[in-house]
Amino acid sequence: MRGHIIFIIFLTFGIGQIKLAGQHGVSLVYAPSKVIKHSSALLFDVPGRSHEVRLTYTYQTTGKNRWERYWRKPRIAINAVFVDFGDSDILGNAVGLLPEMHFTLKKWNTLRLNLQFGTGIARLNRPFDAITNPINNAIGSNLNNISSLKFGLEYRWNKQWITTLSTGLVHFSNGLSSSPNKGINIYGVSIGGLYTIGKDKPEEELSDPTFEDEPTHFRRWIFDAQFHYGFTEYTVPGGPKFSVNAYSIGLGYRYSEFMTLSVGGEYEFNDATYTFFKRNFYTEDEALERARSTIVYIENELRYGCVFNRFRLGFYLPYPIDNTRDFYTKMTTGLYLPTIAETTRPYIGVVLKTHMATADYLGIVFGVSI
Repeated sequence: MRGHIIFIIFLTFGIGQIKLAGQHGVSLVYAPSKVIKHSSALLFDVPGRSHEVRLTYTYQTTGKNRWERYWRKPRIAINAVFVDFGDSDILGNAVGLLPEMHFTLKKWNTLRLNLQFGTGIARLNRPFDAITNPINNAIGSNLNNISSLKFGLEYRWNKQWITTLSTGLVHFSNGLSSSPNKGINIYGVSIGGLYTIGKDKPEEELSDPTFEDEPTHFRRWIFDAQFHYGFTEYTVPGGPKFSVNAYSIGLGYRYSEFMTLSVGGEYEFNDATYTFFKRNFYTEDEALERARSTIVYIENELRYGCVFNRFRLGFYLPYPIDNTRDFYTKMTTGLYLPTIAETTRPYIGVVLKTHMATADYLGIVFGVSI
């Protein structure tokens, strides 16, 4: 989780590098919510009601940069989040920092439909403990990832005031860095008020060539190489941490300036799997085989200036042995660093690997696009 915290600091700094010359705002959002019991293995009873409160700083991009116009002038939000899960003894509460992007899906005069998503860090005060809190078998650590996906409506009353109404899902997980990790999900309806300061750029300025910061023509093909370093506790609460190392190379095609589709191959070595089979009377060679995986993947990247999201779907190959699972998903949030020698752009990020709803590991990404 230390790597996750460091990355969120980098991500917030990266967002801060975007030229903030448009409309700023502060909002307060309240959401009566409900915990979802997404697994029959969860031991706790679902509380009657949960509560989510957000204090948010927002920045409305102006369209000055090409990526802002491409994404229809999204809003950037930094949320201070508080969640009361509704059971102070077992689930407790959470406080977190959640950077988000708000994308406009449809606009009608003073009404706007948007998509809001982001990921950050949160501290939960009542994780699993074999003695003091054995019923909470959903979360095994204080520090966790918080991810949020919501759809919302905004109504602008005047130049300063906007009312917001949204609904969606908030997820807490530690990526199996500590067991147990079935995660906690809450859903609800959020209502809030946004007070804005400053004035947005008029629409006619969006085509002014003085607002161009990137060339119209861009290189279509990209070679991409990544190294993922993850860690997992492997189902033993309070047990040792094991590393997961993954290497991948891929070829990408930019079908727009800020969208890239890639295909490639990946090799992974899971030290937790190796240790498990080595301790269960397998030979050294058998344990090594079972700890190795080869994968082919398809991945899509969405870029917003120097910040990006990547969504990867990987399919296991029957080498060196057949894998017990067919596929996985990986979600990466990253930050591009300054370009080297005009064509080489390194990046860092945080990746979460899952098999359906089950987290496999949380890791740090180091990569380069050429």
